[in-house]
Amino acid sequence: MSPARDYSGQARHFLFISAPFGPFARELGDLLQENGAACTRVIVNGGDVLDWGTRDAAPYFGAEAGWCDWLQRLIQRRRVTDIVTYGDSSPYPVKALLLGQSLGLRLHVFEQGYFRPDWVTLERGGVNANSQMPRDPDWYRRNAARGAPAEAAKVGRTTPAMVARILAYHAAMYAGLPLFARFRTPYHYSALWQGLGHCWRFAAQRVSSAKQKQRQQALIASGRPLYLVLLQRPGDSQLWRHSDFEGAEAFLERVVGSFAAEAPKDAMLLVRPHPLDHGLDNHERILDKLARCQGVVGRVHFVDHGKLHEILPVVSGAVCVNSTAGLAAVEFGCPTLVLGRALYDMPGLTHQGGIASFWRSAEKPDPSLYEAFRNVMMATTQINGAYATRRGRDLAVAEAARRLMRGDADGCVKP
Repeated sequence: MSPARDYSGQARHFLFISAPFGPFARELGDLLQENGAACTRVIVNGGDVLDWGTRDAAPYFGAEAGWCDWLQRLIQRRRVTDIVTYGDSSPYPVKALLLGQSLGLRLHVFEQGYFRPDWVTLERGGVNANSQMPRDPDWYRRNAARGAPAEAAKVGRTTPAMVARILAYHAAMYAGLPLFARFRTPYHYSALWQGLGHCWRFAAQRVSSAKQKQRQQALIASGRPLYLVLLQRPGDSQLWRHSDFEGAEAFLERVVGSFAAEAPKDAMLLVRPHPLDHGLDNHERILDKLARCQGVVGRVHFVDHGKLHEILPVVSGAVCVNSTAGLAAVEFGCPTLVLGRALYDMPGLTHQGGIASFWRSAEKPDPSLYEAFRNVMMATTQINGAYATRRGRDLAVAEAARRLMRGDADGCVKP
């Protein structure tokens, strides 16, 4: 087969910097190669070896400080035309994308889907707050006819498969430490501690499930205004790169302080952790301390129970930093306040008046604008599938390869 080429006649060479846990990238790379492209995967730890193997691999054994110089030499030596990353906020992808941009390469970024659970994201240049999609509501209304809501094929239960992939990856990462001794994870807690934290949280949820459910039902049954606070996953680089908060405690301090000063005196606040929270940060203890300091004891509650869709229809509003859970709140017609920077934070979708006015006069989402926004995003940035399940990968790999191989491989539409 003759090599795949771009419009300038240059042979396509995809360099994978990071990838979802599991064999997704290897399967995608194989399909790209079947279509005439070359592929290389950068290997920075043993987990990468497990997921990709050693074929078409470029191991990096150095420290993060030498990453860019090494990467530029690799790009030039192998005549790379395209960079592929998973996410755009952790250290290696950030520097790789900046370098690729300076060299005029195509930049492709995968991420979890904006509309979950049966979708994944593929965009050019960046995702979430770095997305190149417009922030102009009228542009989405004008372009709503680009696509109709797609019927999603179901991808299976993603959480058990994803947990298995994460555990396998980190076990391999530890096994490979003698070889990749200079590799450092960007997380505050080690992978081992996070794993133990997830186990402890899982056990605690089982023990306290009935109590947590009763607490949430009592809040709903009270008939009082109830506001939902959606916490980000601890250590999520989207939080500290795309907001002014260093972590969950700073975010909660801002929200509880404003709630105490501005919300109706009969209003209640319900705080929920992220589904993938490792449980090592005691959010409930932090919240109790803030409630005492602000004089709102009995009005602020922490509940780690149930599905998001069970609570969104009955709350008066939702507050988040910038997670896609906020977009789910918009979909339910729930007034939503974004305190960080998010792709969907625009007039007509989210509250634009600031946190002080949110508690008493929150702006409701415009259903027609949300439909237009969803239609455009589905047509340009979303791929039906998943990274962890066999069924999900069968769907996602084929479509991702098709989009990457297009000469304009563009998940972004310019205004």
